[in-house]
Amino acid sequence: MSSEMSSTIKRMEGQPVLFTARPTRLSLQQLNFGEDQNRVVTANVWRNHALESIVSLANPYFAFGRWQVAFNFGDYDDSLMFAGYTEADIELLWLDSSRYLENTDFVSWSEWLLTRLGVLRSMSKAPIIVATWLLSDEQRQRMQAIVDTLPDIYFADIGSVCREAGVELLDMRIAVATGSPVSNAAQAILARKLACHWFPAALAPPIKALALDLDNTLHKGILGEDGIQGVELTPQHIALQASIKALQQKGIFLALVSRNERVDVEDLFAQRDDFPLKWDDFAATEVSWGDKASAIARVAQALRIAPDAVLFVDDNIGELAAVTSHLPTVHAIHAHENAELTQRAMEYYPGLWRWKVTADDVKRNQDMKANALRESLLTEVTDPEEYLRNLQVALVFNHSPQEHLSRLADLCKKTNQFNLAMRRFSLSEITERYQNDNACVACVQLKDRLSDSGIIAVIVAERHGDLLVIEELCISCRALGRQLEDTIVLWTIRNMPQFKTCEQVAFRVQHGPRNQPAVGWLAGHLEVSPDAVQEGLNGIPKHKLEQFTPVQSVQLTEE
Repeated sequence: MSSEMSSTIKRMEGQPVLFTARPTRLSLQQLNFGEDQNRVVTANVWRNHALESIVSLANPYFAFGRWQVAFNFGDYDDSLMFAGYTEADIELLWLDSSRYLENTDFVSWSEWLLTRLGVLRSMSKAPIIVATWLLSDEQRQRMQAIVDTLPDIYFADIGSVCREAGVELLDMRIAVATGSPVSNAAQAILARKLACHWFPAALAPPIKALALDLDNTLHKGILGEDGIQGVELTPQHIALQASIKALQQKGIFLALVSRNERVDVEDLFAQRDDFPLKWDDFAATEVSWGDKASAIARVAQALRIAPDAVLFVDDNIGELAAVTSHLPTVHAIHAHENAELTQRAMEYYPGLWRWKVTADDVKRNQDMKANALRESLLTEVTDPEEYLRNLQVALVFNHSPQEHLSRLADLCKKTNQFNLAMRRFSLSEITERYQNDNACVACVQLKDRLSDSGIIAVIVAERHGDLLVIEELCISCRALGRQLEDTIVLWTIRNMPQFKTCEQVAFRVQHGPRNQPAVGWLAGHLEVSPDAVQEGLNGIPKHKLEQFTPVQSVQLTEE
């Protein structure tokens, strides 16, 4: 058995312990997933009460997601002086709010906290999480407003997490002994939240698609044996399907990957009105008797995403192990016979939860359905210009996108194929460049008569003397395949204020595992093969951009 297969089986077997409604300290500490980590993260902890016991409970969840996290614990410090600061991947403020609010009012404390966050933001480019509990909705709204004033800062509402889980947050009887008033029951819940939601949502590329098995996953029973009316939709399976549909409505792609006769599966969804999920909810369907690894690879290709953005859910642990053996970057969840466990495993799977769902996220599924119509139209015409005219394609350029900076950072994090420099700029790094007179942050929105794709490109440039360096260039996979890349990139750069005073343009390149489309595009303009494109800076004469003529059949506007 391969090490990849063995690792997958271990993690699947640990799911019932990790994702039970009330995980216990003893059961979590008995889990051992080995040393199979593919991401190492450092975290600075600035705190006025203890976190160590929660970290010990969070480690199995980090290991489940193949993370190894090294926590740098500062001393207890109510003043938040950030003494001994060292660079880290993420900053965590772990605060007992009662220590402040017993001596001052909330408004004064929140204003002081904002100043301390400003100090930390000036020291660190990493995401910052403020984890505390508050007494009222008004205070929580105020805290959210505070963190929203600075880039890449998130409010982790500890009190709300415990209320939703039905556990008491505080137990003052243990405060002196443990260094924190957080109750034992709350510690396990918060450990899972920390490792499965807060850290991955701030640091990791998100899951973009669920690849779902059918039999004994979305329902109880086997379609080929039990028949359309014989498969059972238990209350737990109803809740599971409803939660999956909710993810779809937030922009997560759904794919059906099932070993069945396709006509039988189509009839199932047509006849079973009690299924919350409908056939049209699936952006891709792979129903055949072939191997599922190949099917999932085709799903990723159809959705224009990388395999590492796919979460595969199946009731057969051997099937999960086989798929991850062939596609090691695919994520996997075991569909338990108790669908409630499956639902909770999906709810907490690292990378599915978002700090915020944007309008562009919601548009994703609508845009994917429109893509099928676009491809159909493309087969009916021979002239690309006519195709674009028929679609009424419009590009909206924005060279001062202050209100969109969060979306642009999100695009930097998510884009894999047309990502030339692979810099993965954070919101704070994007904001820093936006505020720099020698730099320009620009974005492009794409829409046509079928759908509004939203913001699909971000370009970050910085002038160094006579040289304009394109430090980041990302185009969403949703915009690829329409021969618009030249217009999106070159027209954006040509209209940057910094372009007028430069003599040459250079594109920063870093070769990644999946960014061949971006490298291939640049190779065409350098008039070399993609293999000849060097990492680092690759220059293009300014006159090439000045002489560029955008696609005539596309409407271009500046926002």
